[in-house]
Amino acid sequence: MSAEYSFKYRQLMSCKCFRLRQASRVVTQFYDKKLKPSGIKITQLNILTSLASGKSLSMTELSENLFIDRTTLTRSLEILHRQRFIEKVKSQDARHRKVKLTDIGFQILDKAIPLWLEAEEEVYSETKKYNLSLV
Repeated sequence: MSAEYSFKYRQLMSCKCFRLRQASRVVTQFYDKKLKPSGIKITQLNILTSLASGKSLSMTELSENLFIDRTTLTRSLEILHRQRFIEKVKSQDARHRKVKLTDIGFQILDKAIPLWLEAEEEVYSETKKYNLSLV
């Protein structure tokens, strides 16, 4: 392989999307580790948080709110349903499946909040050291 081809492909390693996805995975792993005692992952916390208003939401609403494709969301909701953190709600229109948080879901969310706050503080402290802003 010539040096020309080597550079051509090496420059792809500086792709901004690649780097952001890499950073996102590192941050996700950090939050997952912090949340481990609660039994949920950060992706599940995001879904439960979206449902914490107490009202039922459709798959479309959740998908749009969380910027998650429906296939991924469906898998995550099935896990949360099996754990009894959410329940399916009958809708007048059968095409719009709705879910809502159960009492167990609220309990898990309450258990996760202090762990999440701890993670938030650590991330904030680290970004402050390097004069970075996440907002």
